[in-house]
Amino acid sequence: MSQSIGVGTSCRLDGFLESCAKATWTEPLWYAAIEFFRSQGFTSICYQHLPPLGAPDEDKIRVAASGYDEAWSRRYIAEKMYRTDPIPAQAVSAEEPFRWGDIRKLREMTKPELRILELLESRGGDGLAIPAFGPGGRNGYFGLGLSDPERSIGRAEMSRHQLACQAAHLRYCRLLRQNLPEMPLLSTRERELLGWVARGKSNNVIAEIMQISPHTVDAYLRRVFYKLGTTDRISAVVKAIGSGLIRGY
Repeated sequence: MSQSIGVGTSCRLDGFLESCAKATWTEPLWYAAIEFFRSQGFTSICYQHLPPLGAPDEDKIRVAASGYDEAWSRRYIAEKMYRTDPIPAQAVSAEEPFRWGDIRKLREMTKPELRILELLESRGGDGLAIPAFGPGGRNGYFGLGLSDPERSIGRAEMSRHQLACQAAHLRYCRLLRQNLPEMPLLSTRERELLGWVARGKSNNVIAEIMQISPHTVDAYLRRVFYKLGTTDRISAVVKAIGSGLIRGY
């Protein structure tokens, strides 16, 4: 009997992964996620898309929710509670999913985070916090509310849910990218120079490494600043990393 349950779950996961791969816009992707996670015993789902600092949409956290009280969902978004909600914050710094109820053991919280947590706890219930990771630090969070707060979830099942969340997040990243402003093109030399700036090298040191004059380094930097719409080294590096123009390592 347990074997047949495992096969059925595997088939449903395969079907969801196929739906993710075929999605050509975000609405069918979201509905597929809702349907899949409901089939897995979750009554609510929340997804937060977290752009990296420096990305064209860095100030736009996208939140979608299903199965929650409508008034609560509106309040959560209107009051921007997602900016101080400790559960998503902890999730994106973790490698593995965790239960909402374990957050106090996992994180030393600020006062604003505690206020949000107390509001969440007053609503009762439990669920899973699942991190999802994307290109260039474009990460995401899935909150999956359990129909039975006492339900035990093993490591293998956790991994399946994380795989599903990761697939949905990566597909969303790809679909979203089509609507983001195009970033300016940097030449190979400009990217190399900015990479050394990101590593904290001074103009003189960069000149030695690249075997060019400090004056040329300065000229390259000014050109990079102009292309990126920045006026200083730190802002240029942050924007370049967040937009995937250079690597942060």
